[in-house]
Amino acid sequence: MMVDLMKRIFSTFSRVLFFKVLSAFFLCGALMSSTSALASEGGFFTGSGGVPIVPGMEEMEELGVVFDKPEGRIVEAFASGHLSQSDVREFYGRALPQLGWAVVGEGLFVREGEVLKIEILEGVENSRSILRIILAPSQ
Repeated sequence: MMVDLMKRIFSTFSRVLFFKVLSAFFLCGALMSSTSALASEGGFFTGSGGVPIVPGMEEMEELGVVFDKPEGRIVEAFASGHLSQSDVREFYGRALPQLGWAVVGEGLFVREGEVLKIEILEGVENSRSILRIILAPSQ
């Protein structure tokens, strides 16, 4: 009787453990695919150290500039796409705080000694909006 009870307990425990491990495996896969989706949809600005490009916009790499100074780096980068100014601001308002950036004003963020400024010009290049980011030391 005790042996049967032990077998049922271990059998149930094994199934529960199996499903927990399987669930964790699928959760890790989903997290990894969402990170790679961000990289493949929009990616990150060259030299920015992880400032995302809004999905739906493409970086204009030929216009970008990166300077390394003793005080920190200075990055100016551009992207273009068919998005409104409000769509772009909404994306950065959600995405950047998750990456450690604090909002200090409209289009202005700070993190670990750096300031990030975001500017959007709507309908400039063949009705495409132009996004400009400036990343600089906060001093």
